[in-house]
Amino acid sequence: MQSIIRERILEQLLSIPGLVDQYAAQEGSFMQNVAHWLRATEQALEPFRLPLVSRLSTIRGQLIAVSEGSMDVGTIKITRKQKRGEAIKLLQQSEEALREHISKIDNQFEEFREKLSQLLAVASSREALPATDHITAGYLDNVWELAKKVPENSTLALYLQGRLTETDRRYLLADLIEHLLTRMVPSPAAPEIHE
Repeated sequence: MQSIIRERILEQLLSIPGLVDQYAAQEGSFMQNVAHWLRATEQALEPFRLPLVSRLSTIRGQLIAVSEGSMDVGTIKITRKQKRGEAIKLLQQSEEALREHISKIDNQFEEFREKLSQLLAVASSREALPATDHITAGYLDNVWELAKKVPENSTLALYLQGRLTETDRRYLLADLIEHLLTRMVPSPAAPEIHE
């Protein structure tokens, strides 16, 4: 499940450069587009019941308040430029909150990535990983079953099965196997050096 959350957040983060471009171009729809992006981000993450969603909602509320002319300076009327400046700060806060969540997930995954690497190393020392042109869910499940069958891996496999969802296990295995397969592909031969 964490892998799905991670990918959803990454998808939303990919929209930020476009919003920054709108800010730089001084487009009139910039603040409205930031509000739409915040709402879309909340909706993408709502099914996971994350506290992050309420944080983004609060930031969106602050953006709405700024667009209506409300700032901490009291009743002084703020300019369009100040509103846009506050909006870009709120966008930055949102981006930081999303990056923090990805970092949290990555930190959680690091332990599991290490353990899965050990599992694959022990399994592949017995038998080479099956060859494939495409890493599919079926292929990953096959590798997992082969690795689990190695007697030395039984305890570690049970631990990983209890701690990782199937989706997260596949996500991490795919990353590890892709890395292994790219390292196994022979690099072009180095040019001969003639003396």
